[in-house]
Parts: sequence; C-alpha cells; structure tokens
Amino acid sequence: MFAVRAFVDRRSTPAYFHYGQTLQLLQARLNDLDQTPAISDSTIMVVITLAQAAEFTGDSAAVANHVEGLKNIVNLRGGVRALNTHNNMQVKVCRVDLEWALLSGHRPYFLGDDFSWDCFVANRDLIQCKHYPHDTTIHAFAETVMDGKLYNVLRDLHAFSCLSNFAYQTTRKLSPELYNETMISILYRLTHLSFESDPFQEALRSGLLAVSAAIFMQRQFMGQSYDHLLDLYDGALYRLREATAIDIPVSILFWLTMLSHVVAHKELAYEDWRHVWLDEAISHAGIGSWSQAREMLKSLVWIDFIHDQLGKKVFESAMMRRLGREPRVDV
Repeated sequence: MFAVRAFVDRRSTPAYFHYGQTLQLLQARLNDLDQTPAISDSTIMVVITLAQAAEFTGDSAAVANHVEGLKNIVNLRGGVRALNTHNNMQVKVCRVDLEWALLSGHRPYFLGDDFSWDCFVANRDLIQCKHYPHDTTIHAFAETVMDGKLYNVLRDLHAFSCLSNFAYQTTRKLSPELYNETMISILYRLTHLSFESDPFQEALRSGLLAVSAAIFMQRQFMGQSYDHLLDLYDGALYRLREATAIDIPVSILFWLTMLSHVVAHKELAYEDWRHVWLDEAISHAGIGSWSQAREMLKSLVWIDFIHDQLGKKVFESAMMRRLGREPRVDV
C-alpha cells in the first residue's frame, strides 16, 4: 500500500520513494523479454494498487491509463475468468473495473455480456423477510411495470440487505464469497442496463447503482463520492418528477426521494426540489414516525448500520420542514 500512501500524501518522502520504486519495478517487468513476470499476479496487484491510489486522489487520467494496462495484462492471461480464484484475483480485477465504470460513466470492460441476468441471492432461500403490505404492493407493481432484469436486481439487493441486517443483529458475518459474488453480479447487471426513454426505470436503476456503491465500494467509506453517479441519479430523479403521469407506489417513491439525500455528499438548500419532493412523499405515505419510515425503506434496500444514522437525521429534518410549511391558523 505504499503507492496509495504516496498518492494520498505527496508530502511523505518515504512513501513517495516507494511509489517511485513501484513504478520502476512495474516498468522493468513490462520491458522484460520474458513476459511471465509482466503478467503475473503480483504485477496485476501493482497495477490495481496504482489505479486505486489514483482514483482516491481524483487523477482520472492516471486511473484510465492503469485500467487500460490492466486490461492488456488480463487479456494476455486469457481473460478475467482465467485468473486465479484462490487469492480473489478475479474479484480484485472486477472491483477496479467497476470502480472505474462508476467514476467515469463508462461500461465495465471485463465479463462483457458473460454473466447471468437471473437472481443471484433472492432465489436461494437464504432468508425469509416480510414487509407487509409494502412488499405486496411493490411486487404487484413490478410484475406489470418493471423490466424483468431490473426487478431481479432489486430482488437481489433487497435479499442482500435483509441478510446483512440479520447478520448484524445476530453478530454473525456474511461469507466473503457471498459478498464479493453479490457485488459483481449486481453491479455488472446494473451498469449494462439503460432506460433512457423510461423515467421511472432509469431513476430506479441509477438509485440502485447509487445504493450499491454505498454498500460495496471502498471509495464511499473513505468519504469520497462518485460525482458522476450522483449527478446521473439527480438527473434521473428530476426527469421522473417532471413525468407527472407516472403513478408510483408510495413505498418506492419514498425510498427514491430518501435515497437522494442519504447518498448525497452535500448540503441541500431549504427549498431544494429534492427536499420538497421528499416532504411530499412523506405526507402522501402518511408516515408519522421514524420507525414507520424505516420499515417502509427496508421493504426495498436499506442496511441499518450503513443507512440508519444519516437516514434518521434526514427524516427528522423533513418532519421539521413539514411543520414549518403547514399553514398557521389564527386564533
């Protein structure tokens, strides 16, 4: 991790020295007539580290160069599926691929269309969770309105969030294999979908991408956001708000408007349209307490230990705004 340290803190002379040494070692391997070291697991890890370090400091050009180099090395190895599985090399390569896709807005490079569109978690009976009546309403709406591939992703993310909540409540741990495979399955599917002519489904897709980034991507836990992704979500939500003819179940609308606040890394003005829409959604849903709000949110995708702290604050602020907007009656 010396390369990461060098990028994050350029003032650190020892770290910068090791960063320079890392680049020299990489270049030497790439120039060697014997290409075995150049395409080894250790070389792949060096490129991954450099790409992640560049990403954390916002050097998009460097990230693009390192990802391009990673593509070439992995292709020489026979593709991502030919990489070792015992050391999670496939997962590490796919993670960098997905991080760059979320950062840049480009489609991921690896896997192509070589993945399943079927549910990965939801159909495995790993957990049984009920959120009546919200889940019944969501299912009926999805069956008639939503694209089947998108609905499968929603079902998987819902099941994963329920599993995560159960594991946290019982002090158990999810298996790393389940976590990594779920991340890859969900994010590759979402980044290969697009609904530009359908405001609702595009808002839902970008919302699921935003919440997935918050769950699976390391960048989120370092206080850094995917600005392109957040802009994409804001734009999709705004177009959905303008499309007034769409009748959306209150649980989904509340989740979409809450999520726009929970994943945002900036303060919104008091009269911002996202505040106004959230307040309207709360009123329309008849929600009077955080416990009611939380139960509705958990009928979609909501992981308590990730979302609760900020979510409760957002909800309580919305309730205060609603009180302030209610017309006063003179006595």
